[in-house]
Amino acid sequence: MMTRTLGLAFLLGTSLFAACAADGTDTTTPGDDELAGENGADGEKADGNALQDTFGIYTAQKVGAFECNGAGSCTHVDLVRAGRSTTTCADNSSKASCEVRGLDFTKLGLSSSKLADVTTKLQASAATPEIGPQLLVRGKYVHGSNPLNPGVDWITFQVTELWVAQIPDGVTDGSLVMIRDNGIRCIEAPCPSLNEARLNSTRTMNIHGIDWPAGLASSIQNKIYTATTKPDGVIVAGDRSHGTVLHLPTNLRTVNQAFVNIK
Repeated sequence: MMTRTLGLAFLLGTSLFAACAADGTDTTTPGDDELAGENGADGEKADGNALQDTFGIYTAQKVGAFECNGAGSCTHVDLVRAGRSTTTCADNSSKASCEVRGLDFTKLGLSSSKLADVTTKLQASAATPEIGPQLLVRGKYVHGSNPLNPGVDWITFQVTELWVAQIPDGVTDGSLVMIRDNGIRCIEAPCPSLNEARLNSTRTMNIHGIDWPAGLASSIQNKIYTATTKPDGVIVAGDRSHGTVLHLPTNLRTVNQAFVNIK
């Protein structure tokens, strides 16, 4: 059984009162995801028609749970252009994924507690690979020198934007989309007040709400839904589902994992 959150608004005179419908208990059904998979129409840069630019976002997953030999660590981080089959690496080659020695978070100015949480998330993706990436990043490759073999390229990734997974037992399965409040307000429900944009794509669509997994803590739901009102939105890994409100059909996004921007 899934629960839904639907964006509603009521226009009374000149005042706009935005509200959030109480979670329903109607069972939702899976549907074909219009934003799933590459289809040749994703583009290679933002076209200005979306609420947000979702290009340049990578999944980051650590490979190897432990350091092997100190400064010459054999662990590394795999970067994948989220939602796409190829990724441009530091040497300008195109591969399914690109290997870097590590992630450099210094430009973000994270507090010690936030950095510890981020490090724990990254380590979890190595210790339990089946949960998938727990970090999404924007940034740039940085060339350096291997500390054990000077002159050998030592590539790191300098992170300039960071999204962190919020659901402890979640998995990064399904389409990765950035969800934001689109500003649409309706007199009657259902109201398509959320916009979702596929990562690294120009494809977008408006939806009616979020289809929460059963048992997800209300505090996490609130944090995720609040993020949809922010300029950076929230990035969700999930699938298409459908429900009904007042006997009318709704388009929803399920939540397998959600990533909130912390810098």
